[in-house]
Amino acid sequence: MTPSQQHDVDFYRWTQDQAALLRALPRGSNRLDIDNLAEEIEDMGRAEIKEISTLLRQTLVHLVKIAFDPEAPSVAHWVGEASGFQSDAVLAYSPGLEQRLDLPKIWKLAKRNASDSLAEHGVAVPPLPEECPLTLEQLLDAAFGPRQAAAAVAASANPDDLDLGRLHRR
Repeated sequence: MTPSQQHDVDFYRWTQDQAALLRALPRGSNRLDIDNLAEEIEDMGRAEIKEISTLLRQTLVHLVKIAFDPEAPSVAHWVGEASGFQSDAVLAYSPGLEQRLDLPKIWKLAKRNASDSLAEHGVAVPPLPEECPLTLEQLLDAAFGPRQAAAAVAASANPDDLDLGRLHRR
């Protein structure tokens, strides 16, 4: 694959490869600021990791809200938001990011964000598993369905705690 093709197909990997190539250039024969150029290119790749992580976290937050407050007036909005964030993640994803995305950390933050938000409306989220109930492949599937994904999130909760999870609305 040419560098131009790699840029279009796997931007993250391209940034890492280009930074390495810059650092391999001879230092004495050119006036390029090689170290800073390489660092800036690597930063562009790291920005992609942050962007995808944020989009996946937002997707998961909305799925938890849908799963545990399905009668809320905001459910239709949450479904639309989850679908939009997930679609943006699909569009921004590069295969080279797979090993760099920390899905357990993203899931942990999403659970906390959703629990905090729902608690403001008198809804408690039951204990959820440490491991995300959806795989990265499922989260990045073009056929992603927010309601189906929310059902998988709901099913991942400890069934003994489901009745305790719902508080009365204030």
